[in-house]
Amino acid sequence: MNGSSVLLMGWLSVFAGCQPETDVYSMASQAEALGSEVGAWTPMAPKGFSAYNTNAILLRGTGEVLETAYGYVQRYNPYTDTWRDMSLMCSPGYCQTASLTELPSGKVLAGVVFAGRMGGTPGLMRYEPDTDTWAIVPHGHFRGRSMTVLGSGKVLMAGGSTYEGSQVVSLRSAEVYDPALETWTPVPGSMTTPRAGHSATLLYSGKVLVTGGAAPDGSGFSTAELYEPSTGTWTAAGSLPLAVGAHRAVRLYSGHVLVLSDATGSAETAVALYDPYNERWSAGPTLPLAQPISATLLYSGEVLVMNTAGRTAVYSPSLNAWLPAASATPSTSPGAAVLLHTGQVLRLNGGSPVVERFTR
Repeated sequence: MNGSSVLLMGWLSVFAGCQPETDVYSMASQAEALGSEVGAWTPMAPKGFSAYNTNAILLRGTGEVLETAYGYVQRYNPYTDTWRDMSLMCSPGYCQTASLTELPSGKVLAGVVFAGRMGGTPGLMRYEPDTDTWAIVPHGHFRGRSMTVLGSGKVLMAGGSTYEGSQVVSLRSAEVYDPALETWTPVPGSMTTPRAGHSATLLYSGKVLVTGGAAPDGSGFSTAELYEPSTGTWTAAGSLPLAVGAHRAVRLYSGHVLVLSDATGSAETAVALYDPYNERWSAGPTLPLAQPISATLLYSGEVLVMNTAGRTAVYSPSLNAWLPAASATPSTSPGAAVLLHTGQVLRLNGGSPVVERFTR
């Protein structure tokens, strides 16, 4: 098959939406990737403060970016390229954000760790963008627990880890949070594997694909499972061609899921692809950079991936190949990457005030 045929099939895949597609992933190899770099980075206004551990999310209502770190909060306006300080989450240094999830209402649910013994106490907070206020959600939480907004607007919280005495144990339990009614409902079924630090990806079918995660000894899992919201049950979803701990997973426009390994000690990164229509896993093209820290789905249907060294690459589903992309500024920490309404990606350097925008 020649290159033009491959591109044609890629466009057909995008326009087909969530319909089952032919096995695009066998149609092209990484050798077909373009040789020149794609995209460009532009420096933006520096942040008012920076921290090693930072989290950020797009506020869909305003198009601003919310960033939190160690209790400090700031918002970035991409249209005016300006930053402003917001109300504190907590006393500076008393809490650290582990995850941010936007609810259908526009409010933001934050998984946090409050300062304390044995690594701190996990908890939940809620942010109201319109009034710039934070409130503690009075419900127990677990470290490494995933949070996924379902089609109903409710939130599935699954797995995680806790202490039993002095031992860390991973959990099989899950619950569903209804932010409109402020209610919590335990999921009747248990996960097939106790796991923490996993990914949980909402599929077009409404099911949630859970992959990887870490065992108490730090080893990753190659197993996957599916959550069915209508019945509250879990079923096995096969095995990935690689074991992953805390990793990156992205649902593509085709409905397939791209999974990037978190393995260290290599100059490249193994990749897996999940086909939800045929319920099967396959190996994807190897990512030509090590330890990716972010994976962002672009409006084009491609995926921008980068690491702390500033190396970037773009995954092309139509070619099933990685395209070399322009390099970003190196960082000493993961930082954060957020897709803006403009279609650009905002890169927040965690360890410094550096802020950049990627344009494809």
